[in-house]
Amino acid sequence: MFDNIDFSPGVVTYNVTQYLDQEDIFQVTFYEGYVLDVGWYRKEFAVVIIKDSDWENPLMEKRCVKLDELHRLVWECSEYVKNLE
Repeated sequence: MFDNIDFSPGVVTYNVTQYLDQEDIFQVTFYEGYVLDVGWYRKEFAVVIIKDSDWENPLMEKRCVKLDELHRLVWECSEYVKNLE
């Protein structure tokens, strides 16, 4: 689903995008403790950026309901993390 997004230097560590009806869908781990996480939460997708496993205080959180918008948000968040490193 996100095959055309270049996550480098991040590494895709979880990918079950074929099952978009479950909470945990996709995750990319970056150096310096950053994680980009995508999940489905009953009515909407959430894309969050986490630093040093602090899930209570995400650096960024974006939400949407449409797949085309989800793709754009994942790309935006990936670019954001790359610019932090």
